[in-house]
Amino acid sequence: MTSIDDALNKMKPVFRAKEFIAALGGKREYAYVVLNRLKQKGKIKNVKRWWWAKSGAAPEEIATGISYPCYLSFHSALHAHGLTTQFPRAVQLAVCRKARKYAFAGGEAREYRFEKKDFEGFEIREGIPIATPEKAIADCLRFPRACPQAVLTEALEKVNVWEVKKMCNKRMLKRLKEVESNAVARIA
Repeated sequence: MTSIDDALNKMKPVFRAKEFIAALGGKREYAYVVLNRLKQKGKIKNVKRWWWAKSGAAPEEIATGISYPCYLSFHSALHAHGLTTQFPRAVQLAVCRKARKYAFAGGEAREYRFEKKDFEGFEIREGIPIATPEKAIADCLRFPRACPQAVLTEALEKVNVWEVKKMCNKRMLKRLKEVESNAVARIA
Protein backbone atom coordinates (compact mmCIF):
# COMPACT_ATOMS: atom_id res chain seq x y z
CA MET A 1 0.00 0.00 0.00
CA THR A 2 1.22 3.49 -0.88
CA SER A 3 1.85 5.93 1.94
CA ILE A 4 -0.22 9.11 2.11
CA ASP A 5 2.78 11.39 1.53
CA ASP A 6 3.86 9.33 -1.51
CA ALA A 7 0.34 9.52 -2.94
CA LEU A 8 0.19 13.28 -2.39
CA ASN A 9 3.62 13.80 -3.95
CA LYS A 10 2.49 11.89 -7.08
CA MET A 11 -0.38 14.33 -7.56
CA LYS A 12 -0.19 17.39 -9.80
CA PRO A 13 -0.84 20.74 -8.11
CA VAL A 14 -4.54 20.27 -9.01
CA PHE A 15 -6.08 16.82 -9.00
CA ARG A 16 -9.38 14.96 -8.91
CA ALA A 17 -10.51 12.85 -6.00
CA LYS A 18 -10.55 9.76 -8.25
CA GLU A 19 -6.87 10.29 -9.12
CA PHE A 20 -6.02 10.37 -5.43
CA ILE A 21 -8.11 7.24 -4.84
CA ALA A 22 -6.11 5.45 -7.55
CA ALA A 23 -2.81 6.66 -6.05
CA LEU A 24 -3.83 5.23 -2.66
CA GLY A 25 -4.60 1.85 -4.15
CA GLY A 26 -8.30 2.20 -4.90
CA LYS A 27 -9.68 2.36 -1.36
CA ARG A 28 -12.42 4.94 -1.88
CA GLU A 29 -13.72 5.46 1.68
CA TYR A 30 -10.20 5.60 3.10
CA ALA A 31 -9.17 8.14 0.44
CA TYR A 32 -11.99 10.52 1.34
CA VAL A 33 -11.04 10.35 5.01
CA VAL A 34 -7.42 11.07 4.07
CA LEU A 35 -8.42 13.99 1.81
CA ASN A 36 -10.39 15.58 4.63
CA ARG A 37 -7.54 15.09 7.10
CA LEU A 38 -5.08 16.64 4.64
CA LYS A 39 -7.50 19.54 4.23
CA GLN A 40 -7.67 20.04 8.01
CA LYS A 41 -3.86 20.06 8.19
CA GLY A 42 -3.75 22.73 5.46
CA LYS A 43 -1.83 20.63 2.94
CA ILE A 44 -4.63 20.70 0.35
CA LYS A 45 -7.83 22.60 -0.28
CA ASN A 46 -11.08 21.72 -1.99
CA VAL A 47 -11.38 24.09 -4.96
CA LYS A 48 -14.41 22.68 -6.74
CA ARG A 49 -16.61 19.65 -6.42
CA TRP A 50 -14.34 16.59 -6.77
CA TRP A 51 -11.30 18.84 -7.40
CA TRP A 52 -8.49 19.41 -4.92
CA ALA A 53 -5.38 21.60 -5.02
CA LYS A 54 -2.18 21.54 -3.04
CA SER A 55 -1.88 24.52 -0.73
CA GLY A 56 -0.11 27.40 -2.41
CA ALA A 57 -1.44 26.63 -5.88
CA ALA A 58 -2.08 29.82 -7.88
CA PRO A 59 -5.52 30.50 -9.39
CA GLU A 60 -4.01 30.20 -12.89
CA GLU A 61 -2.57 26.81 -11.98
CA ILE A 62 -5.93 25.65 -10.62
CA ALA A 63 -7.92 26.85 -13.64
CA THR A 64 -5.54 25.32 -16.21
CA GLY A 65 -5.66 22.04 -14.29
CA ILE A 66 -9.47 21.95 -14.27
CA SER A 67 -9.87 23.09 -17.90
CA TYR A 68 -7.10 20.93 -19.41
CA PRO A 69 -6.35 20.95 -22.37
CA CYS A 70 -6.14 24.73 -22.43
CA TYR A 71 -3.72 27.60 -22.20
CA LEU A 72 -3.76 30.90 -20.31
CA SER A 73 -4.41 33.81 -22.67
CA PHE A 74 -6.05 37.22 -23.11
CA HIS A 75 -5.83 39.72 -20.24
CA SER A 76 -4.62 36.98 -17.86
CA ALA A 77 -1.60 36.18 -20.03
CA LEU A 78 -0.78 39.85 -20.60
CA HIS A 79 -0.77 40.38 -16.83
CA ALA A 80 1.33 37.24 -16.25
CA HIS A 81 3.91 38.49 -18.77
CA GLY A 82 4.04 41.85 -16.98
CA LEU A 83 2.69 43.78 -19.97
CA THR A 84 -0.13 45.45 -18.04
CA THR A 85 -0.57 46.78 -14.56
CA GLN A 86 -4.29 46.04 -14.47
CA PHE A 87 -5.45 42.81 -12.84
CA PRO A 88 -7.84 40.58 -14.79
CA ARG A 89 -11.24 39.87 -13.23
CA ALA A 90 -11.08 36.16 -14.03
CA VAL A 91 -8.59 33.59 -15.25
CA GLN A 92 -9.07 33.56 -19.02
CA LEU A 93 -8.34 30.38 -20.95
CA ALA A 94 -8.32 29.28 -24.58
CA VAL A 95 -9.86 25.84 -25.19
CA CYS A 96 -10.71 23.80 -28.28
CA ARG A 97 -14.07 22.46 -27.09
CA LYS A 98 -17.30 24.02 -25.90
CA ALA A 99 -16.40 27.00 -23.72
CA ARG A 100 -17.83 27.53 -20.24
CA LYS A 101 -17.29 29.70 -17.23
CA TYR A 102 -17.11 28.46 -13.68
CA ALA A 103 -16.12 29.49 -10.20
CA PHE A 104 -13.63 27.74 -7.96
CA ALA A 105 -12.23 28.46 -4.53
CA GLY A 106 -9.94 31.41 -5.11
CA GLY A 107 -11.38 32.73 -8.35
CA GLU A 108 -13.40 32.47 -11.50
CA ALA A 109 -12.45 31.03 -14.89
CA ARG A 110 -13.71 31.98 -18.34
CA GLU A 111 -13.01 29.86 -21.38
CA TYR A 112 -13.01 30.94 -25.02
CA ARG A 113 -13.38 28.40 -27.81
CA PHE A 114 -10.77 28.14 -30.57
CA GLU A 115 -10.64 25.90 -33.59
CA LYS A 116 -7.95 23.20 -33.39
CA LYS A 117 -5.91 24.91 -36.12
CA ASP A 118 -5.73 28.11 -34.03
CA PHE A 119 -4.94 26.30 -30.76
CA GLU A 120 -1.22 27.11 -30.81
CA GLY A 121 1.25 29.83 -29.89
CA PHE A 122 1.74 28.97 -26.24
CA GLU A 123 4.57 27.73 -24.06
CA ILE A 124 4.82 26.00 -20.69
CA ARG A 125 6.08 28.41 -18.04
CA GLU A 126 6.40 27.21 -14.44
CA GLY A 127 4.05 24.33 -15.23
CA ILE A 128 1.34 26.56 -16.70
CA PRO A 129 0.58 26.63 -20.44
CA ILE A 130 0.58 30.34 -21.35
CA ALA A 131 0.21 32.22 -24.63
CA THR A 132 3.21 34.16 -25.88
CA PRO A 133 2.73 37.93 -25.53
CA GLU A 134 2.02 38.33 -29.26
CA LYS A 135 -0.44 35.42 -29.28
CA ALA A 136 -2.24 36.83 -26.22
CA ILE A 137 -2.74 40.15 -28.02
CA ALA A 138 -3.94 38.36 -31.17
CA ASP A 139 -6.40 36.37 -29.05
CA CYS A 140 -7.68 39.62 -27.50
CA LEU A 141 -8.21 41.01 -30.99
CA ARG A 142 -10.16 37.89 -31.95
CA PHE A 143 -12.48 38.20 -28.92
CA PRO A 144 -12.86 41.97 -28.34
CA ARG A 145 -14.83 41.63 -25.10
CA ALA A 146 -12.12 39.51 -23.49
CA CYS A 147 -9.79 42.42 -22.83
CA PRO A 148 -10.34 46.16 -22.38
CA GLN A 149 -8.83 48.33 -25.08
CA ALA A 150 -6.80 50.28 -22.50
CA VAL A 151 -5.02 47.06 -21.54
CA LEU A 152 -4.29 46.25 -25.20
CA THR A 153 -2.95 49.77 -25.75
CA GLU A 154 -0.64 49.44 -22.75
CA ALA A 155 0.60 45.98 -23.79
CA LEU A 156 1.02 46.77 -27.49
CA GLU A 157 3.87 49.16 -26.71
CA LYS A 158 5.97 46.27 -25.36
CA VAL A 159 5.54 43.56 -28.05
CA ASN A 160 6.56 42.91 -31.64
CA VAL A 161 3.58 44.22 -33.64
CA TRP A 162 4.69 42.43 -36.82
CA GLU A 163 4.39 39.07 -35.06
CA VAL A 164 0.88 40.02 -33.92
CA LYS A 165 -0.11 40.98 -37.48
CA LYS A 166 0.98 37.57 -38.80
CA MET A 167 -1.67 35.92 -36.59
CA CYS A 168 -4.51 38.28 -37.55
CA ASN A 169 -7.34 38.07 -40.05
CA LYS A 170 -8.91 41.19 -41.65
CA ARG A 171 -11.30 41.87 -38.79
CA MET A 172 -8.52 41.54 -36.23
CA LEU A 173 -6.23 43.83 -38.26
CA LYS A 174 -8.96 46.49 -38.28
CA ARG A 175 -9.18 46.36 -34.47
CA LEU A 176 -5.38 46.41 -34.24
CA LYS A 177 -5.32 49.68 -36.21
CA GLU A 178 -7.76 51.18 -33.69
CA VAL A 179 -5.57 50.08 -30.81
CA GLU A 180 -2.43 51.43 -32.51
CA SER A 181 -4.11 54.81 -33.11
CA ASN A 182 -5.04 54.93 -29.41
CA ALA A 183 -1.43 54.14 -28.52
CA VAL A 184 -0.20 57.00 -30.73
CA ALA A 185 -2.77 59.37 -29.20
CA ARG A 186 -1.71 58.26 -25.72
CA ILE A 187 1.94 59.10 -26.43
CA ALA A 188 1.13 62.50 -27.97
